[in-house]
Amino acid sequence: MRKDTFNQKSVYIHMDNVINNVVTSGITFCDFMQGVTLPPENILLIKHHIKDSSYNTHTAFDFLEASDLQQLKTHPGLQLGEFCWIDFEDIDLVNQLSPQEVAEMLYLAHTGRHLRSPFYYKLQNNFVYLTKKDGRYNKTYYRNMNHFYAVLGFVVAKKTAAILNEKTFLSLNKRKYVKSPSMDLLKRFSAYFKEGACIAFAAAEKTRTQIRIPVGVQLDDDIIELEHTGEEIAYSKIIAHLVYDLKKNEWTCLEK
Repeated sequence: MRKDTFNQKSVYIHMDNVINNVVTSGITFCDFMQGVTLPPENILLIKHHIKDSSYNTHTAFDFLEASDLQQLKTHPGLQLGEFCWIDFEDIDLVNQLSPQEVAEMLYLAHTGRHLRSPFYYKLQNNFVYLTKKDGRYNKTYYRNMNHFYAVLGFVVAKKTAAILNEKTFLSLNKRKYVKSPSMDLLKRFSAYFKEGACIAFAAAEKTRTQIRIPVGVQLDDDIIELEHTGEEIAYSKIIAHLVYDLKKNEWTCLEK
C-alpha cells in the first residue's frame, strides 16, 4: 500500500437493482467505511496487498478484524489498489465454509461476477467489495441498498464541503460543515443510476448562497474506463442539479 492523494472530483454510478450491486468511481474504501450505517465487523480478504492481516487456515484467506478496519478507516489517503473482500460476523462461521463456497469467492474476486448469490448464509455478510484500483472502479454488492445511499450521501457532503472550503485569498481557516442529503432525495435518481450517471462535482457552481452540482446522464464512455485513466467522462445531458443552500444548510433537487 502507498499513501497518495485521491483527487477525482466527480462521482460515477451504475446500479443494478436486480442483484443489488453498484459500480462506482470516485468513492473509496475509506468513504465506504465512514459513510455506511452498518460498518462490517470483520472482512475476509479475497484479494489484497495488505501486510498486517491475520490468516485463516481453513480457507487460506487473510482477514481483518474491527481494530484493523479502524486503522484503515483513519488513513483516507491510503491507496489500497486491488482490494476484494467479504464481511463476516464470526471466524467460526468462516471455518464452516465449504470448498465450493471458497471456489465461488475466488471466482467472484477474479472475474467480478457471481456464480450464485454473493450473500452467504454462513457468513451473514452484508457486503461484497471488489476493486482492482480502489476508488477508480469499484463494484460493491449491498444486501440492503439503503447502505449504498448512506455512503453516497456521505460522499456528496464530503465533496461539497471540499468545494465550500477551497482556500481563496480572503478565506478564513474555519472549515464549514455540510450535512448529507437525505436518502429520499438521492433515491429520486435511482432510475438514472440504473443507466449510468455522473454527479459532476468537477462542474459545480458556487455562489455566496448556494452550491449547484449537475447530475449528468448518457455517459460518453463506460465507467470502467476510469480504471485506466484519471480523466473525467463526459455526459451528454444534465437531468437535474443538486443544490445546497448555504444559509439554510439544506439540500434540494432542481430537475430539468
